[in-house]
This record gives sequence, C-alpha cells and structure tokens, in this order.
Amino acid sequence: MIKHLILGISLMALTSCQVEIEPELEIGMDGIISDDPVARSIVAVSTKDGSGDNIIDQSSCTTVVFPIKGIFEDEEQVFETFDEVDALGAGILEVEWLFPLNVILYDHSEITLNSEEELEAIQDSCIEGGSDADNECIDFNYPFTIQVFDTRTESIDSREINSDRAAYTTFISPDLITTIEYPISMNDVTGNTIEAFSNEELASIISNADNLCDEQDVIEFEEIFEEELRLIFSSANWRVSFYEEYGSQNTSLFSGYTIQFNEDLTMQTQGVEAVEGEWEIELLDTGEAISMEFDTEDQPLVLLNEIWIIIDYNQTQITLEYQDIEEGMKRLQLSSI
Repeated sequence: MIKHLILGISLMALTSCQVEIEPELEIGMDGIISDDPVARSIVAVSTKDGSGDNIIDQSSCTTVVFPIKGIFEDEEQVFETFDEVDALGAGILEVEWLFPLNVILYDHSEITLNSEEELEAIQDSCIEGGSDADNECIDFNYPFTIQVFDTRTESIDSREINSDRAAYTTFISPDLITTIEYPISMNDVTGNTIEAFSNEELASIISNADNLCDEQDVIEFEEIFEEELRLIFSSANWRVSFYEEYGSQNTSLFSGYTIQFNEDLTMQTQGVEAVEGEWEIELLDTGEAISMEFDTEDQPLVLLNEIWIIIDYNQTQITLEYQDIEEGMKRLQLSSI
C-alpha cells in the first residue's frame, strides 16, 4: 500500500543533501492530495454544517456553542441547549442575544465573537440557500482508516478517521498525501447505507448525493412560523371549549357552533348558523397572533372579531388571549373536533 501512496522516496533520500536539486514526489494511483476531486468531495461532506441553529445566528457558516445568553421578555436568560431555545417557538425572534458568543466555523475551528458587528461580518460573507460548498445529503460512517504521507516530515503513518473534523482537517491539508483503506460506508439522506471500494466510486457516490435533499439553509424564519400556525388551524374543525370576557365566563354562548379555518384564509361556522369570514396569522411584537373577522355584527360570533395573541397551541387545543387596555382581558380556547 505504501508503494502506491508515494513513489520516488529513494530518490528523495539520495538527493536530500544536494540543495540545488529539488526532489520530485510522484503520486501513485491511490494517492490523494487536497486538489483531487475525491479530496474535495470528502471535505464537502465533512464541512461543519451550521444551518441547524440559524434561528439564533442567522448564518449557516457558524454553529453556536452552548450555553448562550439572551434577553427575552425583559429578562436575561441562560439557554443550556438548543431544545430550550426551540421551545420558545416564534418567541425566538424576539430574543436579543448577548455577546461574547462562541461559535464553531465551517472548518470546525472555534472562535469568540465579541459584538453584533463581528457576527454580521460572517453573515455577510456566508453563502446561503443550498449553494454553499458543503454536502449535507450524505454522511460518513466512522471510523475508517487511512495511510498518510506527510510531505513536511517525510513520515508515513496510519490514522483512524473518527469524525467530520478529523476528515476535514486531513483531506484539506496541502501537506498530506493519503490512501484510504476500502471499503468505507456512508448513509444517504434516506438512511440507506452505501459502500465505496475505490477513490473514483467514493467521489461518484458523494457527487450523486449532492443536491438531493433540502439543506435547510434558511435565515429568515417569519414565514416558516406563520406557515406552521396556518397548518395547525386549518388541519381540523374547532369548537369553543372556553370563553371568558372581562372576568365573566360565557362559554355556553358558543354551544352548537363549530369553526373551520380554510387554507385560502377564509373561515365559516357550521351548526347554529352559517357565517363566513376571514382569518390571518400575524407575528406581532407581543407574540404570535391570529386575526378573526366574521361577516356579522351579531353575537356571539362578533365577540371573536379580534386580533388574538396565541398563548399555546398543539394539534388538539389552542389557547388565545385579547387584551383591551380599558375593558380588560378576553380568553378563548379552541378544541379540535
């Protein structure tokens, strides 16, 4: 294997004392240098994908290192994990993230950002929208073994590659010539395991997988939250399971009514009477909201014609509130039928 990795080692040894003669390193068929297509393919797969936390840093070129701090609802909070951030829903958009902020870059190096301006500089230089260099549609199954010749030290050793970081730093280095001990396996975006038995086959598999998945390099999230809520409301018919107006509970007013929110943003009631209207999801400074406007001035449906703040929601129950500065609070709960 080593003789396939490099040729001309003996020539180098013979000429090492002759300063005027530059030793020439010839690369065998199995030798991989950083400019080879297979090396570039491996680097693309092993590049650090920073798109998973774009709701925080709005950059697919950085991954935040937890814990992080932010001001939410006028209070400083510490978030230990991404799940804690994700639980805020659209409220994430209202968080003011605090610096310094530690991030991991696309090349797996970690840096500290001390200001919003430093983060914006990375955002401005980051290629988004799936046209960036990384390939997120396939992953290596680690570990795999390689033989490495270091042109700086003229040493040869065997290495176990056990992470994306190790793969990236190895195959992007211009000082290293490598051979891979095949076969190695990968998992594509569908979960299928694929084996490669040569450099050419490996490069082909990675190339064929590129652009076969949505890399989710999204940095603007308002439309995503709006669409998620529209799907929740339009996924079922609803009844009013609780209604309270300025401290007085009047749920019985809506007995016999069901409400259907249509995908075209029209709505209608069924049951006691048929009344049509319109609805829309809005993202306000105070949170996620739904505006409802039935085409009637009669009770009880006219009581629903407000811009309601969405307090909580899931597939079976939605809790809403409306605050009138002078009159007080209205509370509404919808349950799926």
